[in-house]
Amino acid sequence: MQITIRGHHLTITPAIEENIKMKFSQMTKHLDQVNSMQIKLAKDHQIDRRSHKGSSNHIAEAIIRLPGIELFAQATADDMYTSINKLTEKLKRQLTKHRKIQCSYQHELAILT
Repeated sequence: MQITIRGHHLTITPAIEENIKMKFSQMTKHLDQVNSMQIKLAKDHQIDRRSHKGSSNHIAEAIIRLPGIELFAQATADDMYTSINKLTEKLKRQLTKHRKIQCSYQHELAILT
């Protein structure tokens, strides 16, 4: 499985990279069919027009490529680690839904034959 991590408007520290690899390897350890993962981390600076104060949102996006399907998720938070945690939770839900669909399809095929 190939994991590609990119940063947009921020540098990827070794701690962030290790956190991502740990979370995603735990999430996909039961899936042998994952072809590749692309993870994009970004920092978005926003300025409030009324107060002229700046705030930054940390955005984490991921694309997981499985045979015949691509799963995409995006999460935003004030902290990069929080956005990564939210992203993994969203992808876990998508992967369990995909597994249930696959299992029910395999079960239907077994009944038909």
